[in-house]
This record gives sequence, C-alpha cells and structure tokens, in this order.
Amino acid sequence: MATPPRLAYGYLRVLPGMGIQDVLRVQRDLVVFAEENGLVLADVFVEAKWQQLKAWQEVVTHCHTKNVANVVMPSPQHLHQIPVLAGIMRDEVEREIGGTLWLVEPLGQNAPAGQEAGRDR
Repeated sequence: MATPPRLAYGYLRVLPGMGIQDVLRVQRDLVVFAEENGLVLADVFVEAKWQQLKAWQEVVTHCHTKNVANVVMPSPQHLHQIPVLAGIMRDEVEREIGGTLWLVEPLGQNAPAGQEAGRDR
C-alpha cells in the first residue's frame, strides 16, 4: 500500500520590486523545493498587497481544516525583513499551523539548506 503524499501549502509575499515574472519564478521554485523534500503543494497562496495578511490567514485556515502541517516559503524575507524577527516569526508560524515551516532559502548565512529543510517533526 502506497503512503499518501505529504501535502503542503506554499506562501509568498510580493516583496517590493517583485514583478509578475518574479512571482511566477518563485512559485515554480516552491513546487520544485517541495517535490525535492517529499512534499506535494496543494496550493500556493500569494500575499499581493504589502503589509496585509489575508492570504496568510487563508493558509492557516486551510492547514487547520484540511489537516495539513507543512508550509513552504521562499525565504525568511517573506516572514519579516529583519532577520532576528524572521526567526521569531518562524517559531510563531510553526506554532500557529501546528507543523513545519520549510524555507527554500534558510534562516542565517551559516545554515545549509538541507539542515533547514530537515526540520521535520
């Protein structure tokens, strides 16, 4: 019997300076990263308006109602522009979704991508 795929949701903020081509590229990167880590993206939510959390609230709601415990984000900048606060936000996000936040680009300069991706619970 095959094991069911581990579902995840993708989330990204349209950061200042990002155009539509950048957003599309980042979405593709999320799909590739998820597949490389044994996840299947059920959907990607995009926060199009700066300093809003509408798409994020949808992610949390979907995680809770669909029992999905994995969220994939492109980088710590999509959590917060200040690195220390991005680290705090990561812990808060994992608590809020009751699962694991996967970052394509890891927190901190010294952490290898595999180490960040391996934060399975």
